[in-house]
Amino acid sequence: MAAQPAQRPAPEDEAPTPASLSLLSIPGGTPEDADTYWLREVYQGDRVPQLTLRAVLLGSAIGAVTCATNLYAGLKLAVAFPVAITAALLAHASHGALRRLAPGVSGAPLSPLETCCAQAVASSAGYATGGALISVQGAWLITTGSHPPGWALLSWTFLLSALGVFFAVPLKRRLVDHEQLPFATGTAAAVTIRALHTTGTAARPGLRMLGVGGLVAGLVTAVREGLGRIPYFIPFAGSLGGMPLERLGFGLETSLLALGGGALLGLRLTASWLLGALLIHGLVAPRVFAAGLLPADGEFLGWSLWPGAAALTTASLLHFALDGRVLGRALRGLFSGRRAAPHPVDALQVPGQWVLGGVAVLTPAILALAHFAFGVPLPHAALAVALSFVLCLIACRVTGETDATPVGPLQQVTQLTFGVLLPRNVEANLATAGITVNAASSAADLLSDLKTGHLLGAHPRRLFLAQLFGCVVGAAAVVPLFFLLVPDRSVLGSERFPAPVAAMTAGMAQVLSTGLGGLEPTTRVAMLWAALLAAVLTLAERLLPERAQRWVPSPLGMGLACLVPASTSLGFFLGALGAAVTRRMRPSAEGGVVTLAAGLIAGEGLVGVGIVLVRALW
Repeated sequence: MAAQPAQRPAPEDEAPTPASLSLLSIPGGTPEDADTYWLREVYQGDRVPQLTLRAVLLGSAIGAVTCATNLYAGLKLAVAFPVAITAALLAHASHGALRRLAPGVSGAPLSPLETCCAQAVASSAGYATGGALISVQGAWLITTGSHPPGWALLSWTFLLSALGVFFAVPLKRRLVDHEQLPFATGTAAAVTIRALHTTGTAARPGLRMLGVGGLVAGLVTAVREGLGRIPYFIPFAGSLGGMPLERLGFGLETSLLALGGGALLGLRLTASWLLGALLIHGLVAPRVFAAGLLPADGEFLGWSLWPGAAALTTASLLHFALDGRVLGRALRGLFSGRRAAPHPVDALQVPGQWVLGGVAVLTPAILALAHFAFGVPLPHAALAVALSFVLCLIACRVTGETDATPVGPLQQVTQLTFGVLLPRNVEANLATAGITVNAASSAADLLSDLKTGHLLGAHPRRLFLAQLFGCVVGAAAVVPLFFLLVPDRSVLGSERFPAPVAAMTAGMAQVLSTGLGGLEPTTRVAMLWAALLAAVLTLAERLLPERAQRWVPSPLGMGLACLVPASTSLGFFLGALGAAVTRRMRPSAEGGVVTLAAGLIAGEGLVGVGIVLVRALW
């Protein structure tokens, strides 16, 4: 029996449902039970405005600003600020200001789903479209000495971002609806939107905690980044394995963003993250330096990313292999236009024909651009597109569990693959890496936005359209700005734009253009051991009795510890520990903990973006 859309409530009942303003997970003993509860108690996409013109325009304007700040920050500092929560706050505040200045034009207040829609457009434009410009296209300019044609880079950025959006669709039902992975930024965005739109006395505690978190994190960021009065890193005294703890990266970070993220991710994942940091930075790093594998002043993270990439790739692919029946059903659904939907919720999802049509249109255009504009042979370009889908699976799962999209390691996997297939072809190596970076970033960003919408009861198909429109806005805004900020090769590596990520990507392309032979034998052994450990932990997660599973370290958390300093892992763990202790002592404080965490993330992001803008203009 074909699925039918949910019955539309009476027009007079347009208030958000209580469940859409409170739940952090959807109850249900089985996926079908969770779907039924969501459709009955949470879904409000047919009763509350969502994909409206004003929401799209507002999100487009915010996205244009945030993509500019992230491009500047990436070229200058090698960082990208979270966009989702910042965009939700800016959308709500800017429309509120417009209502005061021109009430006749702005209309009624934004609904929670309109704010969610504006946030999705802005997030897609501000975050998902510019990552490859900072890394891969910067490296292309360093390597070749010239930009690709403007029309080619504009088309390339849009097509690959849109491809990532389509690739993420078959994964949504599994990762967001049924496994209910945290997607911490998406959850924090939903909590922020709820706090902004809750009215009456019930709104005061949430808004108060959101404001306290934002104020504290904003002040700390302003004093640290703006005035330079607080160090970013406070090292621990002592040594380990004959090396100072400071050199190994052990210490406290004054960034409160990690504390907020840890509070949302939970204790098991962050404890695994810290355990991985103790192993890789405390046990392995001193031995790597002692063996002479790295010079005394070498960058350990440049070495440890290889075992980290092996662990993340193995764990993610094994997860999907163990879920092969579920994933296969989702993929088969794309090719069957008249299948019987197992649940009415499926009638609200993006139709399989849309996904097939989008991929069928985008793929030939990408292949043609890769061949004629970037010199990639057509068979290898087709393989790169297929590989990017597999890597999107990894990016989406890792983002869902850890809130960190591993585009760097996945980019290296692509570069390594095409170093073997196209040896000494650095340009093709970079172009195929660009396919991975753009598609993976966009896919993970879509699922994070869909997580926000799922908790708020949004119509998933409309959020998909908002994300797709954001790809258009982001490409149109960020590519001309990239040409403006970086007119030629001499700008990169200068005091104005050090472009560390571009320089590292270019150097990595030179090394990996010869394939595995470009890696030290000890590095290859480390990758093998990391992959084996990740496989064992993944199998233990799935096969051990349920009571024992919670004591198994997360392979994704341990793999991610290889990609960040030990101090960052500690910050996330402390945030999760503080949240767990608070919940244990005061179970009623659950909502306040989550809202405070969202405020910490939003406060640092907003002030950080503001500092970048001020420095760019003055």
